Amino acid sequence: MSKFGTFRDSIRVPGRLGEPVVDPAAWEPHELHARDDWIYRLTAGDLEDLTAALDHVQAKGIDIVDLDRENFPLPRLGAALREVRLELMEGRGLAVLRGLPVAEMGRERAALAYFGIGTHLGSAISQNAYGHLLGHVRDFGKNFDDPNVRGYQSNAVLGFHADHCDFVGLMCMQTSKSGGESRVASAVTLYNRMLARRPDLVEELSKDFYWTRHGEVPPGQPPWYTQPVFCFAQGYFSARGVSAFILKAQGLPGVPPFTPLQKEAMALYREIVPQCAADIPFEQGDIQFLHNHVILHSRNAFEDWPEPARKRHLYRLWLAAGKDSRPVPKAVRQSFSGIRVAGYAPKVVIDPEEADEAVA
Repeated sequence: MSKFGTFRDSIRVPGRLGEPVVDPAAWEPHELHARDDWIYRLTAGDLEDLTAALDHVQAKGIDIVDLDRENFPLPRLGAALREVRLELMEGRGLAVLRGLPVAEMGRERAALAYFGIGTHLGSAISQNAYGHLLGHVRDFGKNFDDPNVRGYQSNAVLGFHADHCDFVGLMCMQTSKSGGESRVASAVTLYNRMLARRPDLVEELSKDFYWTRHGEVPPGQPPWYTQPVFCFAQGYFSARGVSAFILKAQGLPGVPPFTPLQKEAMALYREIVPQCAADIPFEQGDIQFLHNHVILHSRNAFEDWPEPARKRHLYRLWLAAGKDSRPVPKAVRQSFSGIRVAGYAPKVVIDPEEADEAVA
């Protein structure tokens, strides 16, 4: 087993539009498949840390919404999580923690452990208009073609995208019967490949596009926002995905139709991004963290179990990295700060069925 992390040997060169990007998050799929240094395997000592922290939280009656790294201390695991954070910021931009015994822990303690781990990487932010800090990726039978439905509520194959946060975390509580693998791609590698073929289309993707808010509209704002797919700030590259967020914005009031050059640029993006992607199957108890500014993610369609208790279920966290987050343009930072609408109040719903009822 290789030593976890690539951040120790990372090289980054200040980048600018029209030139190849040199960044530690530029990797090829075969490189990821050939190594396991992106997987951190929890040790017996790590699990003892988590047990002690969970016992402390439950004995003190601390609400999950109020968890932070001070009231969820992890003396040993905390050091490993600092390396995970460095790998997200200064390495490949992705990491998997493996070996959390979620079936033995039960839903409540597993959710507490996951949320507590997240506090050592960043601050949880709202994922929807209901203020949910803990999301549920599960097939709730929603119609993915509905402009107000987000892909995680269905079993559809998803386009490559980036969520509205610095880091996204997914913890597997239940695996599917088949399919549903996480797909991850380096946005840096995608950019460089596109630049080599069509620099004019890279330039087009560096201009503003319209993105839907999926009906989750802050007060005084339109039902869409604008920002580029590719952008640079202070020599740092970042990217969004050409996904349903762009496609579903078409037809919203004030949104112009795509130009021929935009269509051509998006088509090339969709052609190349799968070539940059690696599939990562979930094991029960896996926790996957991705840096949204440099990693695009998707998932394969899946077949679920017929029994409700066995249905595929991932807990999701959106985390803000804080003061040392990656430099991005102001418009990107505003849309990567979670979802807040009128009456916003942060909350955590641990049961997926209760969460679905809340947003129905």
